Amino acid sequence: MDKAVLDKFLNEFGLSKAQIKKYESYYTNDILPVIDRHYLSHLVTTIEELINTKKKHEFLDQIKKVIEKENADFDYVNLEKNINLKIFRLFSIILVPVESGKIKARTHVFRGGYGVLITYWKQLPADQIRILIAHELGHVANKYLFDNAKSDSEDGLASLFGYIALHDRNDFYKNRSKSFTREFDMQIYNDIANICHKKGM
Repeated sequence: MDKAVLDKFLNEFGLSKAQIKKYESYYTNDILPVIDRHYLSHLVTTIEELINTKKKHEFLDQIKKVIEKENADFDYVNLEKNINLKIFRLFSIILVPVESGKIKARTHVFRGGYGVLITYWKQLPADQIRILIAHELGHVANKYLFDNAKSDSEDGLASLFGYIALHDRNDFYKNRSKSFTREFDMQIYNDIANICHKKGM
């Protein structure tokens, strides 16, 4: 941390050096390695959410039919509310690094179709891992969002999806992310102090 920023946290926020060191250390040693392993995390989460929304409607329709058929006394409204609040997840995408395998990356569907496991060779360079995961996410999108799992051009469609996703990420890093960066550390501190510590926040 920049010394001027450190002094600000010490003097204006009344924090101790021990507190600052603890948080910096935790972020560096515990949070950052997990972030580094979550390749394309925004894309993974978005595809999960889209599939969950689709599955949610199918699931609630099935529940309604059973309740009507059985004339059951069931709190459907509360169940629907909780599912809409995303308390229940009906589908998950899990990324797992592996030592090696027959192919560099692979998608495994959970029994029952409640999620997928994407494995990838962890010793590959990070840019190759991102490409492989984008391609595998294309297979997931084909199966669960576009219903193209059995298409003759399944692999080509997965690569097309990977290209579109990586093109967007590339544009974000080259162009759109500039508005989120600050030239000096003190600018980050000033933004936080001004936005988060004014009355009416």
